[in-house]
Amino acid sequence: MPRLSLIILTTLFAATALASGPPTQPNDREWGLISADYAWIETLRKAQPLPAANASRKQMLETVLDNQKKLEPAYVPFLDKVKEYFDRTHDPRAGQVLAREKIIMGDEYMQYLSRYDKALELYRAAVELDPSNVDAKKRLELAQQRRFVSMTAFAAVKNGMKEDAVRGLVGLPREDWIKQVVQNNRVYSVWIYPKEDGGASAIYFDNGVVYHTNWNAAAPPAPPTQTR
Repeated sequence: MPRLSLIILTTLFAATALASGPPTQPNDREWGLISADYAWIETLRKAQPLPAANASRKQMLETVLDNQKKLEPAYVPFLDKVKEYFDRTHDPRAGQVLAREKIIMGDEYMQYLSRYDKALELYRAAVELDPSNVDAKKRLELAQQRRFVSMTAFAAVKNGMKEDAVRGLVGLPREDWIKQVVQNNRVYSVWIYPKEDGGASAIYFDNGVVYHTNWNAAAPPAPPTQTR
């Protein structure tokens, strides 16, 4: 075969192979398959129990982690599939799905784990994926507000309140900011909240009932000394 003909055939083969690769534009065929998979994921998710409103921190964490473990075999490959499709086609529908999932994960970090920095990271990612997503923007603002305890909300906490009422006012601290000790069959606990100035506030409970609050439980760190 002449050399020129071989070059032409090679070029045509390469062009054909390139043309037969995965589409780089949004298309209803792939999106239909993704939508069907997502409906199945939603069915699995809705079948999982939600933590009870009055559940302890330990019970909430156990429920959330157990639900994640059950969903993981189907959920992780699905997310990988959507991300690959989105990166390849930039289909805004896929961006909306990925943004929604970032919001759901952010909600778990904010509501059950009180990890507001991680929630903020996920909400920002959701806004980047879907800039018109109003829910992501609202949650981003809420997480920024809850990152530090508000003086107004803290002042509304009164002696005699139960833990559920306190949780509704100032939220639940991170699990490592809740300290407990048992004495004479009574459970004494303190919930610690970071303040924007770097200090911390504290709420003290006796068997789940507030008996003391301290806005200035910990002073902010001293500014670094300047050396000449």
